[in-house]
Amino acid sequence: MTVVHAPAVTAQEVAEPMQEITVTARKRDETLFEVPVAISAFTEKDLVNAGAKGLDDVASLTAGFQFFNQGNQVPGRYNTQLQFRGLTTAQFSPSFATGALFIDGIYVLNGGTSISLMDLERVEVIKGPQAAYFGRNTFGGAVNLITRDPDLTEFSGTGEIALSGRQNNDFSVFVEGPLIEDRLAFSLSGRLYDKRGQWTATDGGRLGDEETRTVNGVLLWRPIDALSVKLRYAYSQDRDGPAAQGFISGILNDSCSGLTIDTVQGPRQPRRYICGRVPDMDSARVFTGKIVSSNTIIPDSVIAAGQINPATLVAGAPQVTEVGMKRNTERLSLAANYELGDYSLALTVARNEQQANWIRDYDMTDRVSFFSRDPQVMDDKSYELRLVGPQGGRFRWLAGANYYTQEFISSGGGGDTTISCVSTSTTLTDDPSTCTGQVLLNSNNLSQSADQTKVVGYFAAVDFDILETLTLSVEGRLQSDELTKGAGLVNPGATRLRESFDDFLPRAILRWRPLPDTNLYLSYSEGQIAGDFNTFFINADARERAQYLAQDARLSESLPAETLEAWEIGWKQRLLDDRMEFSLALFHNTWKNIKGRSAYAINETCRAAEIAARTIGCNPAQGQAIGTPKQVPGPTGSLIPLFLTRSVLLPGDATIKGLELESRIGVTDNLSVQTTLAYIDSAYDDYIFNFVEPIAGFNQMKGKQTPRQPRWSGSVSATQNFQVRGVESFVRLDVNYQGKSFADESNLAYMAAYTLVNLRAGFEMGRYRVEAYARNLTDEDAWMTGARFSDFSSPFQAPLLSAKQGIAVSPLDKRDFGLRVNFSF
Repeated sequence: MTVVHAPAVTAQEVAEPMQEITVTARKRDETLFEVPVAISAFTEKDLVNAGAKGLDDVASLTAGFQFFNQGNQVPGRYNTQLQFRGLTTAQFSPSFATGALFIDGIYVLNGGTSISLMDLERVEVIKGPQAAYFGRNTFGGAVNLITRDPDLTEFSGTGEIALSGRQNNDFSVFVEGPLIEDRLAFSLSGRLYDKRGQWTATDGGRLGDEETRTVNGVLLWRPIDALSVKLRYAYSQDRDGPAAQGFISGILNDSCSGLTIDTVQGPRQPRRYICGRVPDMDSARVFTGKIVSSNTIIPDSVIAAGQINPATLVAGAPQVTEVGMKRNTERLSLAANYELGDYSLALTVARNEQQANWIRDYDMTDRVSFFSRDPQVMDDKSYELRLVGPQGGRFRWLAGANYYTQEFISSGGGGDTTISCVSTSTTLTDDPSTCTGQVLLNSNNLSQSADQTKVVGYFAAVDFDILETLTLSVEGRLQSDELTKGAGLVNPGATRLRESFDDFLPRAILRWRPLPDTNLYLSYSEGQIAGDFNTFFINADARERAQYLAQDARLSESLPAETLEAWEIGWKQRLLDDRMEFSLALFHNTWKNIKGRSAYAINETCRAAEIAARTIGCNPAQGQAIGTPKQVPGPTGSLIPLFLTRSVLLPGDATIKGLELESRIGVTDNLSVQTTLAYIDSAYDDYIFNFVEPIAGFNQMKGKQTPRQPRWSGSVSATQNFQVRGVESFVRLDVNYQGKSFADESNLAYMAAYTLVNLRAGFEMGRYRVEAYARNLTDEDAWMTGARFSDFSSPFQAPLLSAKQGIAVSPLDKRDFGLRVNFSF
């Protein structure tokens, strides 16, 4: 959501084919055309004209960048993911994200969740490793939101009212002005986003309700012309209902059985899964109810079992007593800049805090099978000092240092769970009559997902003009990334695992300007993500370790850091008397030590705490004691081993190459067109993924495409300006294409391609801009995205969990018509 600021922008101005955009992707002012990096930049006016409300809208206008609320496996706005150039991750913690969000150059932990495009000057989407300037989690790229500085000379304000037929409503207001003219100014903005869910569950509840309330405040102090200090505070509150979601069971929608496929491990006969296109809403089969549905009401039996017992909460997480999500976020930053002649010194200090919790129907179906609660608390602090030297000569430089700390505490892995249908049958079954009843698991291992990070970085960059048309840029960051995990993060006195990942991350760019309207460059860069620990394996006793190693002898206690070696060739060109501009980037990435997630069935040993708590499998009344294997009563009443599914990590490799093309052209004085095109060719070189082995028959993914990333994607946006009785008017058409994408690493099931069409038309008169719009004009009903997920609607059999799989899906929003009014005062 963004608003138009005074002075009002006329339709004739929008039709101009070119506007110079200044970007700060390399911590200095450069034009978008001259910077030798693949960047997509959007001004405030661009965002307004496109009707962009969030990062998903920005992604639809950007080649090589993907963003969905279902960032990984689970639908909803809980854990999102910024994805660049096919670099996907299956990791839950934001510590291992391959892309990052920044606000005014300051890292925002878990920043993609419900971020508002409000009070912005521009958005920069920077592709490729950005470690030298931005630091951690910019492995594949970064999004930098540049906020507006308050006006030091005059008061002004803007607002927006957006209403739609499906009650997807948005209201915002922005005011700014001087407190002390020319020296001290403020701005204050607020937003209410209220989206009514478009889907009705079988039990009558709505799916897809979303609400966000945001307040931003800024103070800008300029005591002398050479010094500016900007203090910014932001608070947001999210209150969402059950997510709009569905689960397509591989058991019911099996299209694999009877097929033989070729793999690097030889011919295989997959079964009980989807081979080919994932069924759509009309053809998908369900156990009961309908496909886009889930339980929106917590059964009394679950409440009685203690599912919402506040004693099991992560400290600080909001209390949740119904299906849905609560999240509170606070961000505070201070940025100071001092000009010393040709030099400038910049200091930034920031803190982010976020507390969230949700209860969800974990099986995502109408069966009352599995509920979970997933509390999450995180905070981070960052400090950066940067000195920029003179920028007017042949030799230019900058240097700096930063320090970053982060704590992430989350239950993850299903959270506190209640399973209503547990079967102890040792043979695969889908029959609910084999269930033994409800089981409460409220002792989820917090150490599985919790982590702490401390990062110290020193960075520098030099530019040297070898010739008037040839420039060499050399950049680098010396970084030490300390990762801490283990039960000690949440249980004082327990074990903590700690390791440091130290490296030098360079980038070299050779830029050639043979003509004033031509910019060619070649770059090489490296990225790094901290390694990780196999926590369950580390904590295993000798008997348990033998079970792990019997399933894969390569398993180790820790994983090395992920690395990326990235080559890029770029061509930026202006044509037709500066009425056309395009940017072409070719890239080749070598990705090493990918954290590949697998699951092993382990018969664990009872520990003292488990015996004391009488957790499942460790009940003294049934004969278990400290040091004995976990057992439960079988179908005949006699005790049988209890196998639990434990996640482990194995390193893998991949190669990703492709191209990105973006263009803008003023066809006439009143017709402008923007296009994007992305092609991403990714393939695993070595990657073990055993979640699908029981259904696919193989676990080596060599040659398979990275999941949840289309090979082809693109967009076309056209704006026609005209006058109606002297009133500046406009019509804009946006067409976005998403090619097919695979649901998981096996490439057995794929999500069908789809095309979204948005249309908007309106007029501008003085301080008002009025627009009627249609989103998803053709009422496309494809799946927006989807991912493999275990089938928890079938009776829960822990040792056979990976033999029951399906696809968790998020539907596209339905066609919606609305009216939007922007005004300034």
